[in-house]
Amino acid sequence: MNIQEILKKEFPSCEIVKLKDIAIKIAGISKVRVGKSRTWTNYDEISLNYIDEYGVVYIPHDHKEVAPANASAMDTQILNAGDLVMTQRGRVGKVGLIGKGYRRAIVGNNSMIRIQFPHNKKEETPLFVQAYLQLLFVREYLDKQITCSSADRKILSAASLSELPIPLFEETKGLFRDFLYTRMELSLEVARFKRDIDELIELYDKRKDESVPLGVKNCDELEAVYEKDMKTLARLSKLREELSGFN
Repeated sequence: MNIQEILKKEFPSCEIVKLKDIAIKIAGISKVRVGKSRTWTNYDEISLNYIDEYGVVYIPHDHKEVAPANASAMDTQILNAGDLVMTQRGRVGKVGLIGKGYRRAIVGNNSMIRIQFPHNKKEETPLFVQAYLQLLFVREYLDKQITCSSADRKILSAASLSELPIPLFEETKGLFRDFLYTRMELSLEVARFKRDIDELIELYDKRKDESVPLGVKNCDELEAVYEKDMKTLARLSKLREELSGFN
């Protein structure tokens, strides 16, 4: 199925528009370190290698200092909260959200596309678009829009991205944002739980090897270990029963 057919099936009651219809600007990011008048140093350049668990771009503590930039270029290239940035070269399609509270002004680089949204659609629309851009069928569609000048020179143009079909999304006064973040936190919590379970499995695999030595020691110690294991087993069984009802 092509993307229009998939959208019709997945979003039967939604109007399908193009990404450019819900954004105010979709364009490649230009360099800021150009020209003779380069005096601006109070900025950081982001990398999409640094995106947190919630999809927000962050500046690492050990980031490199940047060279002076052209002040007039900075006027148009400073990224704002609610912008999305997406790689358009190399590993095409990685998407980050520009958050709030950066120490200095931030800019991208010329391997990124910037998606800007209207002021009244900066809370949830960027989150919706970011999640949409990472759907498998959308990634497959975008892969087909990539041009290659060489084997290692893959480029997705801003014009192609602008034409991406997308369901029309209306802001929900925070409900979609809260829902999305809760889903993200659930995924993270399950991952933490899995890590703890893996450690528990490793622990009890080791304890199996202790069974024979314990069997020949005094009965008091063996009985204490047995009672502790029975309590652990009961708790795990109860937890597994509770988890089985989550699906």
